[in-house]
Amino acid sequence: MNISHLQPVAPVKIVFALVLFFLSAYLFFEGSMFGIILIGSALKLALREGVELDLDGKKYRKIYSAFAINFGFWKTLPKVEYVSVFKTTKNSRARVIAAQAISKNVVYKLNLFYSRNKHIEAYVSDDVNDAFKVAKHIAMILELDVLDATNYKKVWL
Repeated sequence: MNISHLQPVAPVKIVFALVLFFLSAYLFFEGSMFGIILIGSALKLALREGVELDLDGKKYRKIYSAFAINFGFWKTLPKVEYVSVFKTTKNSRARVIAAQAISKNVVYKLNLFYSRNKHIEAYVSDDVNDAFKVAKHIAMILELDVLDATNYKKVWL
């Protein structure tokens, strides 16, 4: 059973990256070395980061994804002590020339804690029910407890 999470990216950014990619490919095949630079820029625009867990094989990897192609190296999952779900805010920034606006959105992060205070960020969701559903699923497979740290008072489930 694999669980993966990739950070979201704006559709406009993907469209721009695709246009830039095709333009850079055209320039490269026409003999312009500028096409290589533009390909790098297109890949950077389309790049997304995340985590993938293989619960059956007890492995995980930090993944990088560009145009739906995932890269990353598998590591053995350490001896996880518990699963924690907590609430935090995610800042989104929108800029237009000299003006900018910052919006804060509530997100729920799921961490796998090991070696007392080390953790692996395994999942992020905008929906508290979705976060707990995934946390309980991971806890059931790995036979762990879930810590609800979404409120000031932490509760073991």
